[in-house]
Amino acid sequence: MRKISVFNFLTLNGFFKGDNDDISWHQHGGEEADFAGDAANPAEPNALMFGRTTYQMMASFWPTEAGKKMNPRVAEGMNRSQKFVFSRTLKSADWKGTEILSGDIVKETIRVKKTKGSDITILGSGSIVTQLAAHGLIDSFSLMIDPVVLGSGTSLFSGIPHQLDFTLKKTRTFKSGVLLVEYDVKK
Repeated sequence: MRKISVFNFLTLNGFFKGDNDDISWHQHGGEEADFAGDAANPAEPNALMFGRTTYQMMASFWPTEAGKKMNPRVAEGMNRSQKFVFSRTLKSADWKGTEILSGDIVKETIRVKKTKGSDITILGSGSIVTQLAAHGLIDSFSLMIDPVVLGSGTSLFSGIPHQLDFTLKKTRTFKSGVLLVEYDVKK
């Protein structure tokens, strides 16, 4: 069965995006860019899973020349990965390798987990993360914690109906002060 992991960046006070979906506060350069390139472009990249909003943001950037110029390795990995997007409004998707999932999120995820293929990483997509975590369908979290606090924003675990427990797998500190923490979800 395919495993599902979440990769997100967070503020010290737990927001994965600020007001108006702002993510400009996240450190994207130097070591973080190298890490992202390594993570996005292994020999066999993970499949990617998104909600519609995050998908449309990613699809409008990574296939473009600007995306390829900003981080060629991330662009290559993103563009060649299998992609799943949850949406009831999208009727088609132009980003190569995309499958639209329009049914029940939990049932669709269980179905996808049972298919053959690489493991799956959810990027952004807070409401998808919350719904799948609430149903025990996420196996691990990789969180890049930026040394910044926002006055307001959206919590990664906003609306989670019960306690989630984690086991620490690994940590890494970047020169910028960003901390990567990787957790397995206790089942």
